[in-house]
Amino acid sequence: MKMSLTLNKGYPAQYEGRITLHSGKAVSIRPVLRTDEHLIVALLNKLSPDSVYLRFLRPVKTLPEELLYHLTHLDYQKNFALAAVIQEDGKDAIIAVARYGYDPEEQATDFAIVVRDDWQHRGLGKFLLARIFTIGREHGIFRYVSIVDSTNHVMKRILREMGFTVTYSYKKGSTQVEVLV
Repeated sequence: MKMSLTLNKGYPAQYEGRITLHSGKAVSIRPVLRTDEHLIVALLNKLSPDSVYLRFLRPVKTLPEELLYHLTHLDYQKNFALAAVIQEDGKDAIIAVARYGYDPEEQATDFAIVVRDDWQHRGLGKFLLARIFTIGREHGIFRYVSIVDSTNHVMKRILREMGFTVTYSYKKGSTQVEVLV
């Protein structure tokens, strides 16, 4: 990963690792790199329309260049993302991403997670969400606010199981979740 250190200023290699899922499959976990744009696009292309909607709260066929840049160019402090990476057809493939990002307009830190459909229900999403919240605490972030679809029962269950203080409210016609970690 020496190359990633030069391409990604401040790349936090200490967050690299491997986990073994409930299914016994091993997955590499690492911070998202600037060079991951094509892997993020490939992930989007392998998501079901329902998974895309739950992640972006609207149908998305392609990621606008500005959003793709935002998703891959991180300061690793106020904006952080972890990718779950496997080898697929002899190449790296991102199968899940969990992130948080500070929004200066809202003066709040948002969080999001997406897991490729064929990797869901294996404990990966819960692991990544817990890990991203732990990293956030290390960077002084203890409160997250996000907009979620009211039918996203999996996210609600995971947050409840994690034992954090979670509050739901309605704001501008959407469900807002506040998590204190």
